[in-house]
Amino acid sequence: MSTLSNLQRLLEKSEKPTSSFPDAIEQLEKIIESLKSHNQGSSFSDVQRDHQKIALTTFWEQERLETLKEARLVSFGMCIPHRHGGTCILEDRKKFQAVLDSASGIEQWISEPRWYRRCYQGLVRSYFEYDPQAAETPSIGKKNWSDLRDYLSARVDFITDTKNNPSWVETATTNREVFGESPCSPYAANMLVGETAKVDALCEQLGVLKSSWFLKELVLAQIIQATKFSDERFERLIPQLLNLLSDNLVLRDRGLIHLLDRYARSPSSGINEPLRNSSVDWWGNPWLPSNESRWGGVKPATREMIADWLKREFIESFFSKLAQDGVGDKRRANFWLRYVKSMSNVQFALGAHALYSRDKDFEVLRRKMEGLYTTLMTNDRLNNAFVMTIGNLIAVEFGGSGNAFYGYDKSGDLPFDMLRPVDTTVDAKNSLKRSDKIIWLKHKDGIHGWSKWEEMFAATLKQHFNILPDSSLKVRKATVPPPAPSPQAVTPKRPEGEDGLQSPKDQAAQQLSNSGMRFSTDALRALAREYSLEVDDHRDKNGNLWVRADNENRTLSHILTSWGFKYKALKGWWR
Repeated sequence: MSTLSNLQRLLEKSEKPTSSFPDAIEQLEKIIESLKSHNQGSSFSDVQRDHQKIALTTFWEQERLETLKEARLVSFGMCIPHRHGGTCILEDRKKFQAVLDSASGIEQWISEPRWYRRCYQGLVRSYFEYDPQAAETPSIGKKNWSDLRDYLSARVDFITDTKNNPSWVETATTNREVFGESPCSPYAANMLVGETAKVDALCEQLGVLKSSWFLKELVLAQIIQATKFSDERFERLIPQLLNLLSDNLVLRDRGLIHLLDRYARSPSSGINEPLRNSSVDWWGNPWLPSNESRWGGVKPATREMIADWLKREFIESFFSKLAQDGVGDKRRANFWLRYVKSMSNVQFALGAHALYSRDKDFEVLRRKMEGLYTTLMTNDRLNNAFVMTIGNLIAVEFGGSGNAFYGYDKSGDLPFDMLRPVDTTVDAKNSLKRSDKIIWLKHKDGIHGWSKWEEMFAATLKQHFNILPDSSLKVRKATVPPPAPSPQAVTPKRPEGEDGLQSPKDQAAQQLSNSGMRFSTDALRALAREYSLEVDDHRDKNGNLWVRADNENRTLSHILTSWGFKYKALKGWWR
């Protein structure tokens, strides 16, 4: 047995110390303190486990503390089960209250600081050791731990002696905030700038183990402290704070909620890649129902912010990494980036190259797309598909060059299922390319009276689906919800300007009408070319001649009516 242990044993030898030998005790305490300082040991002495088990067993049966030694051993053992498979004192209300009892508990020695603080010291160790936030912690354990915290706060002044005090006593009295509602807050600011000396001294003097809840909660305290800083300072700290959370599974969700909601409140909350990547890595895709519980802690606006960021990343990645045109296809990316806030969902069909590539960029992208992609069955292993849900429209873009844009009516039965592999052969089983599409547009400039295809696409989305770019969202909120689009193929038409002038093709059609030209197959073909109309001729089967168009364009409607066509809702014009 060491000299230090011998001296401690002498101090604990008496069953109930009296004041008959205070000077001797004082001298012994000074010697112990000196030895501890010399050996750089913790001020919390090692407690012999065998003696502690005996003391706990005795207390569990009697619910009394007969000697100071027994009281000290029990105070240090509040978290230890009294027997194998049994409960500990902090999880038993009656036993817990017996420890603190004034008649038969540690309060017997409260009038003598040098004796009382030996028990107080053990309670402090148990306070830091027991984790009230652990998933398996029972409600009674949380209640007792909270009461223990209040008890330590109320009794901290009773451990100070007017003559001599160990260094841990000074640490406890000058850091009494650790026994309050926010025990970690006083140290957060220093920790954020790398000043750890105060916390290191606290842990050494009060016996805070590395596994203690205190060090875990200290991470959360730093995050809360950072959220009170200015926007600029807070944003600079985000990578550092995310690093703190990366290895802390217990506090990671709580910490990330604080970071995301705080960032969303920033006036200029542009895309923050570390926040986006970490939140998606830890919680998954924000708009998938399977991840609802993970994202349920943040505010709806915050969740929408991350969803928009992720959609933007997907759009940019698709048209740069997953499209054959690669870097040269910036126009499609820029166009669809204008409609991010209108997209309620995005999904992908990946070809063989994107599915199985070991390239790091592809691996990262597939991880972010988890739950959002399926296999694209195609002979072109480099081709991929991007499927967007925008209002009542299911929009399909392909990565392979030369592919047109396809649109389908969301309100009807979709012709394909993105939960299964999809095909690219027209009208094949579960194909993304169907003849019953309602939009079919080419990414080609200078057609149908439009100088650029982007103008044609935007006009079509607005006129037929009331889908506007994100910059127009405030205007959309005040409008009546758009009607469901008709299933016939939509033709892009330039809207009349403020001066009431017709688009070039309407002018051409009007001239055709004014010329008095009667109906003929050639005349219909000329009109179809002008408006990019689909014509279905079933007359050879005793059927009708159909023009797949709506009745919204007055010029077109006038011509077809004069040619004997009749309009049928959701079908088009027939004769």
